[in-house]
Amino acid sequence: MVGLLRLRWLPALALLIEALVFHRRVLFSQAWTIPWDFRDYHLPLAEFMARSLREGRLPLWDPYTYCGVPFYANVQAQFAYPPAWLAILVSNLAGGRRLLEFLEWQLVLHVFLAGWFAYLLFRRLGAGRAAATFGGTVFQLGGYFASQAQHLGAICGAAWLPLAWASVVDLGNAFRWRRLAVLAVALAMSVLAGFPAVTIVVFLTAFLLACTLALWRRVPLRLPLEVVAAALWGATLAGVQLLPAMEAARLSTAYSRGEFAGTGGGVPWVGLLSLVAPHHNHIFDLSQYRLPWNPTFLYLYSSFAGLLCALAGAAARTPYRLPLLAVTGAAAIWMLGESTPVARTIFVALPTWAKSPLYAEFAMPAFLLGLAALAALGAERLTAGRAAWLRSALVAVAAADLTLAGANRNMNAVRVADEPAATVAQFEGSAETLARMRELVNRSFPPARVESYRDSMRWANSAPMTGIPTASGNDPLAPARILAVRKLFGRGQPWLRYWELDDLDSPLPGLLNVRYLVTYAPTAEPALEHPQWRRAADLPGHQVYENLRVLPRFFLVSRIHAARDQKQALAMLSAPGFDPAREAVLEGAPGRELPGAGPARVRVVKYEDRELLLETEAASDAFLVSSETWYPGWRAWVDGREVQLYLTNAAFRGLFVPAGRHRIRMRFEPGVFRWGTGLSTLACAGCIAALIRRRSTAGYGADGGKENRGGTDG
Repeated sequence: MVGLLRLRWLPALALLIEALVFHRRVLFSQAWTIPWDFRDYHLPLAEFMARSLREGRLPLWDPYTYCGVPFYANVQAQFAYPPAWLAILVSNLAGGRRLLEFLEWQLVLHVFLAGWFAYLLFRRLGAGRAAATFGGTVFQLGGYFASQAQHLGAICGAAWLPLAWASVVDLGNAFRWRRLAVLAVALAMSVLAGFPAVTIVVFLTAFLLACTLALWRRVPLRLPLEVVAAALWGATLAGVQLLPAMEAARLSTAYSRGEFAGTGGGVPWVGLLSLVAPHHNHIFDLSQYRLPWNPTFLYLYSSFAGLLCALAGAAARTPYRLPLLAVTGAAAIWMLGESTPVARTIFVALPTWAKSPLYAEFAMPAFLLGLAALAALGAERLTAGRAAWLRSALVAVAAADLTLAGANRNMNAVRVADEPAATVAQFEGSAETLARMRELVNRSFPPARVESYRDSMRWANSAPMTGIPTASGNDPLAPARILAVRKLFGRGQPWLRYWELDDLDSPLPGLLNVRYLVTYAPTAEPALEHPQWRRAADLPGHQVYENLRVLPRFFLVSRIHAARDQKQALAMLSAPGFDPAREAVLEGAPGRELPGAGPARVRVVKYEDRELLLETEAASDAFLVSSETWYPGWRAWVDGREVQLYLTNAAFRGLFVPAGRHRIRMRFEPGVFRWGTGLSTLACAGCIAALIRRRSTAGYGADGGKENRGGTDG
């Protein structure tokens, strides 16, 4: 590699090769993949989005989870994230059967993007090409990106952190609209990437960097205000995702986490040992791991060369030393969370709503970026004037050290045979299980819903991907009202969003159109004996039971009870004499007794993600009850005339139907999506105008590196 780093393009190539080699098993062998949430959570969302686009539909509503949820409002679905769209569109063009592989490439290319943006940041801080490449290597192959691969959104969001910092440094040197626009784009992309805990870190540390630069008089004092302006611009750019997410959060259980967040969590002090001992406490061998913390947050290794150079950088007399030390120290305190009195005190004092999206552990990328920046400056100091081969060797040694320490570990690679999970073709390794379950639910139209009972949570997680509807789910934005209903017959923890069916006597699962119950059954002996549930099928490792009291998705009733609020509605639903087949509870409407004489029927003509069409026939006025989630944006028409949808049975949609034959149409047309799209379009137009202006070259060195303002920090 002697002299190769003199080539302008070589740092990018070197960083790309490093990322590909580090993740070689996952990328180049179908026998390996990324573990845990990558397939259990992110893949089902991506598959639903990909299928919707293949069928010509915009994926706004997911009818398979929680009796229906707003898909576009889930930030972790990456609904408005351009790289996710690219991965999905390329997958669809390739036939739609290899989406997992394209998601793996999306993740690894974001690792490279993080390294490349870090390189650009370190060049602006004064590091040469070799030293900046070394710092980029330390960041992209270090503790955070190696340990958090399961969290696609967390990886994608953190990739934009160094670009945000680089833009702050650029703005500090001289204000340009172009630079402000780049910062706004970096911040917006961190929002759209879909992991709020990381997004908060990107926004706050960019502001903190601006404050520290201004504090040490290296830049104009207006810099923090410029960063605030960029943050507002970035939030507007992300409006297409941000506004729907805010609405969904208000109507979900997202904020409830703050009630049970304790003193804030964070990386324990013992995690710092991994800076010098990456294998400590058996974090790579979970059979021997005994500590109470998540082992993926106990890996901060940045290579021995990286740590030594960071120490040298901390002692180097450069204009950016003190600001970097301040930001890195603040990020360390934030990352350690409840292990430090400062972070614990701040967290406890925060309001409940502010605690919910905060995960102290995800300040890791800011801490490790600061460490990598100091390492780049230290490498520049130690290798200045040295032979090119020595600088190249430093990069190679760090890359080899980090690859040997962190690549192909249980936190970023797993054999598919050891963890088959669920895909569009099989469930936990069995194609037969998935095929037969699909056959069962599709005996009715729309497909009947399924619940798990002492079985795998994957039935709920994988529903958008498998197309097997469920009244359950496991999502941070779980609809609060649906979960409140589920708590009447389920069991779970107060801070969780997954409540499994537990009360087999309750009529409420039938109200939610739960026809089938799947339970773990390793033997042929009956796993369940209950008069309400009849054994319907035997699957490999599972038994399926049919609910004898299941109600259709849509039916007519004649008795209406008025409830003042959700609390009273839930009390009425859980009352011993309540019969969901004949009566309904409405909020915002008076109670009344309809005639209810003669036959009444409902026929489902059309049932799609965002639209459904029904035909009703009744001898007298009646009320249409559904087990479809109520949510802002749903509208209804009877024979072409728009009518009011009522919040029914605490969580669902219903409406009054006149006597006779009628056609009822419901369609999801969320106004907040239109507003968000409009805001993003206007902000995007502003960015384009700023970015296409003639680029000033003042203050730039070769290779896009920023020239430092002179002086040292005594």
